[in-house]
Amino acid sequence: MSEKKMTEAEIKKAAETGTISADMDTTSVLEGAEPWEPIETKLCLYSFVAAGLALIIGLILVPTSILH
Repeated sequence: MSEKKMTEAEIKKAAETGTISADMDTTSVLEGAEPWEPIETKLCLYSFVAAGLALIIGLILVPTSILH
């Protein structure tokens, strides 16, 4: 396998110019995206609430079940 090692100068130049992300355009990425619906926001928020409640209940039940 012949991998070409980059010199320090080449690495520094690539970091300064942003050669990897220079070709990316946000308009082309978001071009086919559908709009965010309000129900999706509620779904995300309720999912976080449910996860928080499950965590709290788990933190209460597990220690009590171990101690009994």
